[in-house]
Amino acid sequence: MFAVDSVVHGLGQKYLKTYSQYMSVSQADLLEKQEKNFKQLKRSLNGTRIYKDLRLAHIQSYEEFVTHVPVYVYDDYAPYVDMIAAGHKNILFKDDVEYCGLSSGTSGKDSKRIPYNERMIRMFLKSQKRIASKLSTLEPDINFLKVGRLTFGSDPYLYTQNNIKFGYISGILSTRVPKALAKNTFPSKEVLAISNWDRKIDMLIEEALKEDIQVVSGIPTYIISIFEAILQKTGKKNINEIWPRLKVFVYAATPIKQYTERLNRLVGHELNYYGVYAATEAAIGLPYEKYQNGRQKYFLNPDLLYSFTPVHGDKKSLGLHEIEMGVPYYINVGTPNGLIHYSMKDVISFQQNNEDLVFEFVGRKSTGMNLAAEKVSDDEILDCYLATKNLRNVDLRHFFLSPVMNDGKASYHWTLFVPAHADVNVEQLAHTVDQEMQRLNGDYKDCREVGVLGPAHVSIMSADYLQKYFESNRSRGQFKLKTTFETAEEYLNFMRSHIAGEIQ
Repeated sequence: MFAVDSVVHGLGQKYLKTYSQYMSVSQADLLEKQEKNFKQLKRSLNGTRIYKDLRLAHIQSYEEFVTHVPVYVYDDYAPYVDMIAAGHKNILFKDDVEYCGLSSGTSGKDSKRIPYNERMIRMFLKSQKRIASKLSTLEPDINFLKVGRLTFGSDPYLYTQNNIKFGYISGILSTRVPKALAKNTFPSKEVLAISNWDRKIDMLIEEALKEDIQVVSGIPTYIISIFEAILQKTGKKNINEIWPRLKVFVYAATPIKQYTERLNRLVGHELNYYGVYAATEAAIGLPYEKYQNGRQKYFLNPDLLYSFTPVHGDKKSLGLHEIEMGVPYYINVGTPNGLIHYSMKDVISFQQNNEDLVFEFVGRKSTGMNLAAEKVSDDEILDCYLATKNLRNVDLRHFFLSPVMNDGKASYHWTLFVPAHADVNVEQLAHTVDQEMQRLNGDYKDCREVGVLGPAHVSIMSADYLQKYFESNRSRGQFKLKTTFETAEEYLNFMRSHIAGEIQ
């Protein structure tokens, strides 16, 4: 039996690598696939309410789709979702509703409900296959069909309404692991279904501790929490003592930049990180190469439909054949569950790598900080935080950034979370974040020099309060902890509602 298994796994690994080689990501091939995707999606939606409302019968090509079908945000689709949740048929798609995915944003509230049909679930599963195929070429020493894999999602099903199960996509997919991977994927779906966190971790350790885990996948904050719990329960110094061959971390839902140092310290050696640009709506960007130098390059999931709206200038939607390299675009997607031209509100930028079309995630619409026309980006904010952490050698766990008025001037207010009883110099931290932001953003420096912006202000909080907030929300899907607040009122309301701690 062992010999047969070895042959099967060997053939499977060879197939994965071959599949990856024929998985073209050139712009020409992707454009050809767009035409096929449009016709297939149009055919599958014929007879639905969305098909009639968007007059898809009159749209004959991908180019016409991009030009004439309006780009909708979630609120435009919400009435259709409400009808599906109420039990109506043939609204966004004709087949049955398998699940309804909940989207938990930075507010900590379930702001969206995304209905999934079987074709949508298969699309998610196919994207997992594409990721495994790509990684099999990027990490040739790892047999992704044979080695142990730790993958952790949220609670798959939270409640049922009109015979529809509502839950989070990371949890739903954890119950639908392909058979070829299920044998070596931990924890089991039975353990993932346990609602009590401590009991779930105990069972996870019991299942996975003796396995040769070489790949971990999940949301960084979840995996950090799991690693810390494992070390606490086993008494080990680092994860390397338990899984010495752990090498790959496949992450999603949030940038990895601020977590790599902590993860590497917990593991005991540096990991190779691969990002997946995935959301409740779809798996959009798959890893093209490993995360390096603070950047993750993706290739477009070829199973989706795409258009792109320029961030600057004319807001006319563009097709894949019209994009330019290095230009920021809002990305719009069409998916098998009838969200046919959906605005993700995310900004990406394309580049050519030989013949391959790759992209990087630039940021979200209306994010960053802009108090006096300085327009500081999310990346600059994060780089400032990380530089301060390294320069001052302080164990910073997270940050919030919000506006504040000091002596009649608008200023940046940094709330920094550190371990309880940590000895920190607040004045030094405030000086460092201010100097680093001036180094990173010339407009911020100009505003400081002419006195339009006041000096940065720093508050310190115990990371214990942050941990309590995480623990109360970890059952949520792609739970993302907010970092930047547009107004002081928004920040104060969030703190009063969610972070009940003393600010120093």
